Amino acid sequence: MSHMKANFLMLVATFIWGTAFVSQTTGMGAIGPFTFSFVRFFFASLTVLPLMLMYERKNFSTFLNNNNYIYLSFLAGFALFGGMGFQQYALLKSQVANASFLSTLYVPIVSLISRFVFRSRLHWIVWIAVLLCLYGSYLLSSNQAFDIQQSDSLLFVAAFCFAIHIIVIDIFMKQFYSPFTFGFIQYIVVFLFSMMLAFGLESPTLANIQIEWFEIIYTGVFSAGIGYTLQIIAQSKASPAPAAIILSLESVFGTLAAWILINQVLDINKILGCLAIFIGVIIVHLVQIYTDKENI
Repeated sequence: MSHMKANFLMLVATFIWGTAFVSQTTGMGAIGPFTFSFVRFFFASLTVLPLMLMYERKNFSTFLNNNNYIYLSFLAGFALFGGMGFQQYALLKSQVANASFLSTLYVPIVSLISRFVFRSRLHWIVWIAVLLCLYGSYLLSSNQAFDIQQSDSLLFVAAFCFAIHIIVIDIFMKQFYSPFTFGFIQYIVVFLFSMMLAFGLESPTLANIQIEWFEIIYTGVFSAGIGYTLQIIAQSKASPAPAAIILSLESVFGTLAAWILINQVLDINKILGCLAIFIGVIIVHLVQIYTDKENI
């Protein structure tokens, strides 16, 4: 596969992930956030299951006989459950632009965790990127009603959960490359925990779930299933720097989709906030690529 084809596949995946923010928002008209999540990840699990059986069946015995792999998979699933749960709940009140851009803060958070927990060296420019992200976050969340600011604060918690998720994925993949098995287990974990909260807090019904069928299928099958698969296929073949920029476009696609589809318009402060976070995230991505090349 050429770099151009790989980058195109990643762009398609990123477009799906970005536009899925709109479906996450509009898919809660008749159901609650945890009901949406558990049905979404039920379909995500079903999408990844045949890929796991087709390509990674030989890995099952190795996976099941290694407790470390199992623990990492469940830890990743719980982190993803936290990130998606807080994000989905926040979308009851937060704008799509806030959700999509504040969620990308996991990128600088990963760098900070690596610095203070794993004692990794941190390039000085990353601190500038962090300040840009903080300033952008302030611009996005200021001048809003208090309840919306509270909702936005959940997105920071979600970003932290996503950062833990990314770190665990990196640890797992370096030890045992089995992405579909890993993806299936973490989706099952999100499905089970979300279902418990849904039945405990929301009273889901099949009739109400059917009302939101399009949003559930789009976020479950296309975003979690197909988007995840496209990323796995393309990421190893894509050029690192363009791939980093393409992956960062998820928040841009989400914001544009919200503007076009559900008429969520941004004021100048929010636009500047989005821009500051986007630049900060790009800086962190590119610094990581540059550092990796130096260490080779």
